[in-house]
Amino acid sequence: MVWIIIAAVVWIFVLFFIRMKGVRKYWSVAIWSILIAYFLNVVFVESGFYLFQDIYYPVQGIPLSYLVASAGKGIILIRYIPEEKWWQLAYLILFATVITAIEYFTVEVGYLQYLQWSILNSLIFRLIAFITLAWLSMLTVRDKTTYLFR
Repeated sequence: MVWIIIAAVVWIFVLFFIRMKGVRKYWSVAIWSILIAYFLNVVFVESGFYLFQDIYYPVQGIPLSYLVASAGKGIILIRYIPEEKWWQLAYLILFATVITAIEYFTVEVGYLQYLQWSILNSLIFRLIAFITLAWLSMLTVRDKTTYLFR
């Protein structure tokens, strides 16, 4: 149930602060974010690094609502990313730290179980994933003047 609550909170934030116009602009970021979250988590779950607990709609051991929340987190990440590269790095580190702190909460209450994993591993891989997401989104959002769908 906690995964559904997290997804709902993320999407309430997205719809309240970014609105539907922003969601339409950043739809490609949501797709990139889901793909990155899916492939990384499938590898880590199947390798036995950690397990998700209390899953209602599993997708290869990953809660579907976790992937939905990842789309919203990706939109938030790219919507507020600064233009200057040094500030981008600081922002990505801060964002990764905040999301990792939320993950730490889920570990403490038992909704995520680390087997061969640590909170530092989560922070490092989350930062790498966010840097990858920022790079991919720069290809599909920032520099793109025309969109496939409006």
